[in-house]
Amino acid sequence: MAICSVRAAIIGSKRQKQSEDATCFASAVANQTTCLLGDVQCICSNQPLNIAIQGCVMGSCTLKESLSAVNISNAMCDIPIKDRSSQLIITNAVFGALALVALLIRMLVSIQQHIFGIDDFCAVVAYVFAAPVAFGQLACGLLGFGKDTWAVPPENIYLIMKIVYFNQLSYFISASFSKLCFLFMFLRIFLAQQTRHFAYAGIVLSVLFPVAFGLPMTFACKPISAVWTSWDRETPYDHCINQPVFWFCAAGYNILVDVFIVLIPIPELLKLNLSLRKKLMLVAIFSTGAITIIVSIARLWALAQYGSSNNPIYDNMLSGIFSPLELNVGIICMCMPAFRRFVARFLPHCFGSTFGSSGAKYKYREYDDDTPNARLSSGKKSGRRVKADTLGGSLFQTTILKTVDTHIEETRPEDDEVRLMELQKNGKASDAASAHDVSQLAPTQSLYKTQHMDTLPKEW
Repeated sequence: MAICSVRAAIIGSKRQKQSEDATCFASAVANQTTCLLGDVQCICSNQPLNIAIQGCVMGSCTLKESLSAVNISNAMCDIPIKDRSSQLIITNAVFGALALVALLIRMLVSIQQHIFGIDDFCAVVAYVFAAPVAFGQLACGLLGFGKDTWAVPPENIYLIMKIVYFNQLSYFISASFSKLCFLFMFLRIFLAQQTRHFAYAGIVLSVLFPVAFGLPMTFACKPISAVWTSWDRETPYDHCINQPVFWFCAAGYNILVDVFIVLIPIPELLKLNLSLRKKLMLVAIFSTGAITIIVSIARLWALAQYGSSNNPIYDNMLSGIFSPLELNVGIICMCMPAFRRFVARFLPHCFGSTFGSSGAKYKYREYDDDTPNARLSSGKKSGRRVKADTLGGSLFQTTILKTVDTHIEETRPEDDEVRLMELQKNGKASDAASAHDVSQLAPTQSLYKTQHMDTLPKEW
């Protein structure tokens, strides 16, 4: 790569002025016999010559001057600018929008079913702090984050570094509340003391995450502004922490806590009195947070390049993708249990199958008496078409009630988690489920009989 060589040649040959970069150029050319002073093509393709000039210029020019020289020389040598900023923009825009949609679905289900709890509140807070990270990184992409460092104006680099700094603070808070969302859901579902103790321990570890790492990041440099100005090696400052080491420690802690949280419910789920298939299905549902761990590991790999690159604005772009991606994927995962309830509640026609009484699984005979039917009041025979909901039932149980006009009504617990709490590991799960069904069904039948006693057939 040509560094300051071409620029120095032009300055030296056209202006005949011994500037520092021209001096570096002249000295390097004098020590070799391959390229002549004005042979631009030879200079651009001679890698040893450019390395020699680079070392000289970096020692005699400021960093911003060196970056400018690189940009000019690359342009003269027809070296294209590497640009991955579009990946940063698209990824953050798409997953930021998906996280918002997932959160809205969860909120709609929770509010409509009157089950809004502290875990839902944590999900909202997690998104409130994740959104600035995603759209802040999107803005960084528009400013040049993802391009060759020397192709980005210095004023844009200052702004990118400032946005990244504030995004880092939001990252710790959002990641913490994402963990708390899962943990408070565990407390709402599981009654076993050991599981609850693990959940409380996870809450402590999650709260410590922004405290132990967010506060040091806030005061990473003295003065704080050095976080986004010290890169130029011109602005004076007292000190800054070793950020590569800091981010490795933070990422490692984050991954370990996530693994701990994913493992909390698995022992209790495996003890349930269910078939192996249902157990594995439940473990998969409660282990969706493992997807976040995979993204966190990818982010750790991206952070490995932090501070060791000669082209940081380009090389560190992956950290600008994986950090908000980790937060957004975590929000989507914590909202996934609400997706099925949302579809079953608001889009039942998308997953149902309509069939007539002749071929239906549930057949209803014609009444022999004069039982009134609202559908027959118009003089037309009811087709008795029944809508079978293939998705809306609880994960553990669905109870079907039959009305006089052959309308099918489905009654189920508002939350699968409520039913899960009733499955006991001592072998009495079936009895508990039956008792629960009777307690739900009996009041409904009694009320119905009271209101329609005169119209019901004798065989009812």
